[in-house]
Amino acid sequence: MNYKYILVTLCLLSYNAKAQEYDGDWNYYEQEDTISSKAKLIFKNTARLDDLSDKRKRTNQNKRTLNAFRIQIYSGSRSGSSNALNRFKKQHPSMFVETSYEQPYFKTKVGAYRTKLEALRAIDKIKKDFRSAFIFEEKITIDML
Repeated sequence: MNYKYILVTLCLLSYNAKAQEYDGDWNYYEQEDTISSKAKLIFKNTARLDDLSDKRKRTNQNKRTLNAFRIQIYSGSRSGSSNALNRFKKQHPSMFVETSYEQPYFKTKVGAYRTKLEALRAIDKIKKDFRSAFIFEEKITIDML
């Protein structure tokens, strides 16, 4: 049984060695590769590359973030999150509210406060209607404010 494996292995190795042979037909002309010969450099699709680099610059400028304290009023299904969002908007129309998806839950978050003291003041009013509300810290983009 071992002889069969050895024979097959030797056959495969000899075949691979045959594939690595050098035929020596590669011609290299040193006279063509001198400093006096001029190289041509062709740029293709530079307008497209410029557009992509500009787009990247714009998106990186908009990504300035800061730490903020937020209040989460709901975490669960999509319908429950949209219900909480609508209910909160009716009760507090001037406050910032959003729904986000963090797998596997939809989360409804309100406000963006610089200090925890500001968030504590706001959560006192919110806890009357949303008992499960809590404060957490999150990185948010400046354009969100």
